[in-house]
Amino acid sequence: MHILKVNDIGSSWVTFLNPCHLPCLGPVYDQIIALTQKLTTTLQSEFSFCVTNGEKERDEVFGFQQNSTFLLECYSITSGTLESRLCGQKEIEIYFQSLVSSDDPPPNMNCNSSTWGQGCEPGWAASTLGTFNVTSDYIPARATEPLPCCDGFFCPRGLSCMITCPLGAYCPSATLNEATGLCDPYGYPSTQLNAAVQLNILTQCGGADNWADVTTSKTIFCPAGMYCPTSVEANNCSSGHYCRLGSTYQSPCSHLTSCSDENLVQENLTAVGGLIIVVLTMTLLAVFTCSDWLMDIRKRRRAKARQVAQQQAREHISSLERWKQAKETAKRGATHLTRKLSRSLSSPINTINENGSMTGFPLNVPLVPYLGDSSDALDLYAPMPIPPVEIREADESVRKSKDRKSKGKQSPAHTNPTRDSQSEIFAYAYGQLEKERAFGLKQESPTPQETDGYPGQVIGKMRPPIELTFVDLSLYLLGSGKKILSNVTGKFSPGRITAVMGPSGAGKTTFLNALAGKVSHSHLTGVVFINGKPGSIQSYKRIIGFVPQDDIVHGSLTVEENLWFSASYRLPVDMPKCDRVLVVERIIAALGLGAIRDSRVGTVEKRGISGGQRKRVNVGLEMVMEPSLLILDEPTSGLDSTSSRLVLQALRREANIGVNVGVVLHQPSYGLFKMFDDVMFLAKGGRTVYVGPVDEVEEYFVGLGLVVPERINPPDHYMDVLEGIVTPSDQPDFNAKSLPVLWMIHKGYNIPAELMATAADLQADLGRRDRRRSKEPTKLVEKTTTFAQEVLEDLQIFVATRLHMFRTAITKVEEKSGRQTPGAYAQFAIIFRRVAKQRFRESRIQFQDYIILLMAGACVGVLSNMDDTNLGAGGYFYTLIALALLVMIASLRTFSQDKLQFWRESASGINRVAYFVAKDMVDLFNVIIKPLIYLSMFYFFSNPRSTFISNFIVTMVLVYCVTGIAYICAILLQPAPAQLWSVFLPILATLIVAARRTGFLHSLTYLSYARYANEAYVIANAQRYKGVWLITRCAVLNSQGYRLGDWTLCLVILAFYGAVARIVALLCLFFSDRSHQK
Repeated sequence: MHILKVNDIGSSWVTFLNPCHLPCLGPVYDQIIALTQKLTTTLQSEFSFCVTNGEKERDEVFGFQQNSTFLLECYSITSGTLESRLCGQKEIEIYFQSLVSSDDPPPNMNCNSSTWGQGCEPGWAASTLGTFNVTSDYIPARATEPLPCCDGFFCPRGLSCMITCPLGAYCPSATLNEATGLCDPYGYPSTQLNAAVQLNILTQCGGADNWADVTTSKTIFCPAGMYCPTSVEANNCSSGHYCRLGSTYQSPCSHLTSCSDENLVQENLTAVGGLIIVVLTMTLLAVFTCSDWLMDIRKRRRAKARQVAQQQAREHISSLERWKQAKETAKRGATHLTRKLSRSLSSPINTINENGSMTGFPLNVPLVPYLGDSSDALDLYAPMPIPPVEIREADESVRKSKDRKSKGKQSPAHTNPTRDSQSEIFAYAYGQLEKERAFGLKQESPTPQETDGYPGQVIGKMRPPIELTFVDLSLYLLGSGKKILSNVTGKFSPGRITAVMGPSGAGKTTFLNALAGKVSHSHLTGVVFINGKPGSIQSYKRIIGFVPQDDIVHGSLTVEENLWFSASYRLPVDMPKCDRVLVVERIIAALGLGAIRDSRVGTVEKRGISGGQRKRVNVGLEMVMEPSLLILDEPTSGLDSTSSRLVLQALRREANIGVNVGVVLHQPSYGLFKMFDDVMFLAKGGRTVYVGPVDEVEEYFVGLGLVVPERINPPDHYMDVLEGIVTPSDQPDFNAKSLPVLWMIHKGYNIPAELMATAADLQADLGRRDRRRSKEPTKLVEKTTTFAQEVLEDLQIFVATRLHMFRTAITKVEEKSGRQTPGAYAQFAIIFRRVAKQRFRESRIQFQDYIILLMAGACVGVLSNMDDTNLGAGGYFYTLIALALLVMIASLRTFSQDKLQFWRESASGINRVAYFVAKDMVDLFNVIIKPLIYLSMFYFFSNPRSTFISNFIVTMVLVYCVTGIAYICAILLQPAPAQLWSVFLPILATLIVAARRTGFLHSLTYLSYARYANEAYVIANAQRYKGVWLITRCAVLNSQGYRLGDWTLCLVILAFYGAVARIVALLCLFFSDRSHQK
């Protein structure tokens, strides 16, 4: 290792020259310590943005020891006048002020236009005339013995005094370059010595002349590839180490880097980045693979437990059936024998005594019933083996009594099996299902004899009844006043299935939405009675199921998982798990979904189950919550006849236990039509044509002269009549618009004003059925409006709609259903598990995001300008744009992908706060892992001075911030505009900071998250620049407007922005799209 020592002066030579040794330097060292302490205190007060701890900064800048070699050498060279040549406090203040205002210090008493001695030249210093305290607040006179600046000191031009060089600097004496006439390495011109000076000094160059920022005084900095323990010693970096510019020690290279050469400026961290990539990739693969593997194992175990329980339940029920048949056979045999004996006893050879006894027949012969000619008949009397399946009783009291009876019979070593185990739960569920198949779907429980002593209801208890009666129900659009429904009157009864039919545009879906309280942007008139009392249907939302026309299900979940999720947050909280399993298994069996229960539903990009199966899953999501009122919008659309029958059979089962079922249909087959109890026909304009039993609909229309032709489906014929396609052959003037009036006349309802003319015409000519007047078109008077009036009307409609949505959002309806569903914390746990499972199954998309981040980190790391001249301040702007853009676009999927599912779940009563927090908590995984992935490339390609940990913390908080902003875009906007805003916002926020505008635009930077992220990055870098870098650090921070102590504050502001963005996103979740969440 080569060591450069100034003038090659050894310690023995210094000792010979200075007999006083260290005691003579004591006062000098004390003066330097006092001066540097005073200096750093002044810097901290005047430049607090870049100096936070004066004492610490003094140790980092001027932390040399009393026995430093350069002090001994300077003391010897100056013949003991070192103390009088040191700059005082006032001179140092002038120097530092000149760094901000100009290149040279302002004129002073020693160096001005009239007095300019040799000591005023760069690299030279003079001595004071008398004693001088360096901490004094004045400039002393310096005119004697000008000498070149000592090694380890620098002498600014225009001050004629010396200042100690900071740590990390290399300040040897300058040498004259004969070719250029400049003093190397500092570059100032050589000095023309006067005669007095030439007598003692042989050189025309002095020492170091300047300490400023790195762009101005780079020559004073310890060269890159070398380290300077003191300001007079420069050592080559040894093998296995690297030395940056201005280093005071050599930094060891990482174990994974190749640092075999000497004088390395920085280590090559590409291998470290590659290792981190491999580790991250393997970790992610392990997480995703093992999670899928564990879920598959769990799925297989559950499937096996279901299969075993189902098989055992079937065997058990089959044995009960065989035992029941055997008893019936034995009973028939005993009856046959009794009849035979009766005939025998009635013969003459048998006599009856006076005491009632019978003679002539051996009564001691045992009676054997006649069981037929089968050879296996006698085996029926033998006890039949029952499979060892324990079926859980629905009646808890019966179960406890049986446990108490069996407890005394068990040996001490035998214990009861856990009834909460998975096998026991499945055994109970499938046992109940097999009973339903064996004994039929009936409301009452089978007898204990039928179920072999296992009581319990077969298909569940009766639901709380909800009867809907609606009188003069009319619906008007807000603003335009258009009438969608007109005076609809009728009743939906519990335990009955009502079909709502009519041509397109008749308002069938609107009518059911009005009954379910889901209409928006409209005004509803009339009265809806719930169980005979007027009230809001929203009060019973927890026991109302609404099946939308679109199949809104989670495509990344399986069929069973979709049903389980719906049951988890909508069934009563006190329902045992075994009963929940029974409910889900019953719906799966009823809808014929057993073969696809473990299949994913699928999405548009990735196909899953068929469309008909998806429709049945859509229906099952509402049936699984055991509703009292079930409303379905076209549940059989797109289904074949077999699937449609399965759906209607499942609805019939629901009706049998008291559920009020309303269904919108389009032209069902006659077989399906006869499965309904009631039917409601609506004509165009939302007017009622018929409401009543299905068995009486043909009789009613026949009375109106509408006879169904042979081989024509009655509902199809009635739909054609309402559409105006078909008219009775014997009524050429028939008008379908008169049918609602005829129904009102038939039921004795009040006829609205707009139909009074038609009603009068019908009453006058009812016998002849003259429709000519009613067929005359109504002359509409067109209303002329100006453009301003149209704009005002549209504005009124917009305001009225938004006010209605706001009132709906803040209005809380009293809960009257009596069902207690899981609370916010329980729903959070349910949703968290579901979202986490969905994220695991979206591993390919996640890996694509990670690969893009890796590529972006590598590209941005290469392009970043991490130059020491600006402390890396210009190297993070690309990061702010690229990272924020990629993270925001990926975060849009959190809420935009399943927005339809959220609307449906919100309408069914899910807690929106729990939903939002659960999704955000799952995304915290990406908030942590994405900074690691990005920095694994960026950090090791750009190689900043700040630590990896500090960069990771800043990046993580930045990702947290922009993720919250992405939530707002995803919730408020459609996917396409949300993506555009996710690209535009990061670019705008970063350009505002990078442009460095003044005035209003400069004020906007304080609102941009990019300012605080960039400030945190720069401060993390600046904290690593110490010693000789102090002035450079202050210059850069001052130009950027940053403060060294604000690193934590910047992180807090970014986290605050992220939290505020999430609160805004949550409010948007509450108040936006309220019409879809009713």
